[in-house]
Amino acid sequence: MVDIVIIRSNPVVYDPRVAKIVRSLGKRYSISVLGWNRTGALKKTIDNYIVDLKLFNLKAPIGKPSLILYYPLFWIWVLIKLFVYRPRVVHACDVDTILPCYLYKIIFRKRLVFDVFDRYAMAYIPPKLTALYSLVNLFEGFFGKKADVLITVWEKVQSTFRRKPKRCAIIMNCPEDHAIDKVKSEKDVMILVYTGNIRRDRGLEEITAAIKDLKNVEFVIAGGIIDNELLDRMLRVSNVKYKGVLQPSDALDLEASSDVMVALYDLNVPLNRVSMSNKHFEAMMCGIPLITNVGRELINEVDYGIMVGYNDVNQIKAAVVYLRDDIELRRRLGNNGRKAFLQKYNWTIMEQELYKIYENLLEK
Repeated sequence: MVDIVIIRSNPVVYDPRVAKIVRSLGKRYSISVLGWNRTGALKKTIDNYIVDLKLFNLKAPIGKPSLILYYPLFWIWVLIKLFVYRPRVVHACDVDTILPCYLYKIIFRKRLVFDVFDRYAMAYIPPKLTALYSLVNLFEGFFGKKADVLITVWEKVQSTFRRKPKRCAIIMNCPEDHAIDKVKSEKDVMILVYTGNIRRDRGLEEITAAIKDLKNVEFVIAGGIIDNELLDRMLRVSNVKYKGVLQPSDALDLEASSDVMVALYDLNVPLNRVSMSNKHFEAMMCGIPLITNVGRELINEVDYGIMVGYNDVNQIKAAVVYLRDDIELRRRLGNNGRKAFLQKYNWTIMEQELYKIYENLLEK
């Protein structure tokens, strides 16, 4: 028997939020992690994971509607593993893991933490599919109410749940501190960085168009490839470089060694209007400015970045040129972000919130 089993369907070994939760809870409790090896992660990578990690080894498409056909097999596998491990608490990450976790809670009268990284319907289902959109939101809302604790990443995401359990918490996607003692050299070329999935709703085409004719600017990207055609088009531009799929710590190192971070999100996706990207907090941690179209309230509070329009190539280009040509501005914005990170938006603070949740669940 273990204290806590954490379940995540997305590739666990590349998930920074899961890694932070596991490292924090592993300091106090016995932890195991269940995941889905959809992409065929290497055995060495799996064996070197932070704690005991068991993966459902069935390859499945990512970002395709046909993925739903594979879920019942994953859910059955998760439920069997929970019967074996008999954890005191099951920590379900997102709605696509919640069903077997809820069944386990009911059958064995154990505790359930529902950690909502993304509202599934708001992130993946077009609102024009009204019936399906409403059904998935209802499904997610039901389990949010039935959980012992509901965790979300931002206040606005929590507000999308009409009915909530007695205990709710906000654990923001703040990073651990990887930037201490790092000194940036003043380069002739300004490095603009993006880490995340290579997909169409991240403004990557617009950023590429904005920087393709700029001197002394290089756009470095890293992450899983959802859209091969998009990546191929981007790499035809000489000052765009692709670094592959990186472990979370390596992605943070890449960001910390860069000059400016970019995070653009298509606001036609409902989730992007209420969530808060972890890139905001990573930019703060790294002490570098952020170019973005979301999180205006945080930008206004801290003054660490520049707001642009998602589809406005001219605005994006102007922001890049502004930062390229003014090193002192980059330094000031970066210092503002770093100060806010140390004072308020860091994982050490989020970790304490996580401990409060589990002290209540396990140490009564």
